[in-house]
Amino acid sequence: MTLEIALFLSMNGQAGEALAFYKKHLAAEELLVVTYEDMAKRDEHFQVTEENKQFISHSVLQIGQTKLMIAEDSMDPTQSFKVGNNFSLCIQSADLVEIETFYSNLTSDDRVKIIVPLNQNSFSGAYGIVEDPFGVHIQLMHDPRLN
Repeated sequence: MTLEIALFLSMNGQAGEALAFYKKHLAAEELLVVTYEDMAKRDEHFQVTEENKQFISHSVLQIGQTKLMIAEDSMDPTQSFKVGNNFSLCIQSADLVEIETFYSNLTSDDRVKIIVPLNQNSFSGAYGIVEDPFGVHIQLMHDPRLN
């Protein structure tokens, strides 16, 4: 498998509680948890405080054949949290060209809003976020581990 789409939930400060809930009630297997403190070690520009250092920057749970990603923050920091804008689709591929093509295809539509331009960052060779014409946030990420 070189391509997958996962559901991504933004939990507004309750990501840790959500992880525990899904692990307990849905037998979710924890594949990855990255705290704000962990992110600050990877990215010197990441803001961490004593109060938020244990917040979840990113996590991945496996429930059956489905991956569920959970973090504290929404995809668009200019929007305040409300139920309904707290989810996104995360399209990941081991094929960098595939991710670049999806991004190019999506952004060729003038109704698509670029939230984070596709660029390399501390956790991916290519990562970006767009909002489609229907208000759905789509994360695009190159992940060579999917090979």
